[in-house]
Amino acid sequence: MPAMQPSRLTADQVLEIARAHSQAEERRELEPLMATMIPEPVFEFHPPGGRLVGGARIRRHYEQFLARFMALVEGTTLLGEWVDESGSVQEYLIHLRIDGKLESHGVVAVLYASGDRLGGERLYGSQRLLRLMLGPMEAELEY
Repeated sequence: MPAMQPSRLTADQVLEIARAHSQAEERRELEPLMATMIPEPVFEFHPPGGRLVGGARIRRHYEQFLARFMALVEGTTLLGEWVDESGSVQEYLIHLRIDGKLESHGVVAVLYASGDRLGGERLYGSQRLLRLMLGPMEAELEY
């Protein structure tokens, strides 16, 4: 697993990068999204508890996530956001339209700093939501 560096960011800089990351997801813009992260980020998913490691794998994850999962998103509601120099915690309700039915899922995203960017993310949500987010990348989770 790649080594994480201590944060060199202020809390305000972490907030700026975390919001840029979330906004790039909402706009489905891959390159600005990848630019918020270190070259070898680590994403963890709880459940199932596995992780995706490395820039190439995270890029593949985001390619399918932006195309497939984000097409289901009807909206999001930010419930809370907490920030310090080590990272940002964002709590959302994500509203999805699946087979004509609306589903709302809670998720907590911990975006942690490494050096001068995000080192990765820890996502906590329902097993259904995280499986929808992961799609075919679930097969590539490391345990």
